[in-house]
Amino acid sequence: MALGNHLKLPWWRSKYILWVFLMLPGLLFTIGLINGQMTYDSFMHASGEFCARFLVFSLIATPLVLLMPNFRFPKWLNRNKRYFGLAAFAYGLYHTIMYIIEVPTNQVVNEFFEIGMLTAWIALIIWIPMAITSTDGWVHQLKSTWKKIHNWGYLAALLAFLHWAFIHYHWQPALVHAAPILILQGYRWIKVTQK
Repeated sequence: MALGNHLKLPWWRSKYILWVFLMLPGLLFTIGLINGQMTYDSFMHASGEFCARFLVFSLIATPLVLLMPNFRFPKWLNRNKRYFGLAAFAYGLYHTIMYIIEVPTNQVVNEFFEIGMLTAWIALIIWIPMAITSTDGWVHQLKSTWKKIHNWGYLAALLAFLHWAFIHYHWQPALVHAAPILILQGYRWIKVTQK
């Protein structure tokens, strides 16, 4: 059930410490919701932003290695990008669950086909098989099919950022978060096509 990172690293660089770091904001959000210090609106804003930020880290890892092959951080990020991708999915799922709990069912149904909401639902549907198949066992079992499934992550990311942009017409923060992916994946595409 391992998610990668088989190197013998010191405890402070272990995947478990990384998971604590990735899940800590979600725990703080939960505590804030329980004790009333965090409103539904502030939770939705924060959980959506963390989902987007972890998504950015997961998708810029490979092009960063191409851009800076001698630096440690891109290699570390690339080795752990599945963790960041799973964390992005977890925050996106938490975000969705709170929306379903807090918003009346008839409103959820009525909003479903609005562009700002439909993009989010499609992104979540794409992410589910990606999250399920993120373990090393699935990588070995699916072989080349695994990459085909996970390449859909780029479409899911685009849809997630469109959701952010359309939901309250917050184009600027959505573009700021999407820009590193667009720039670095563009660089990666140029490097690959030049070979």
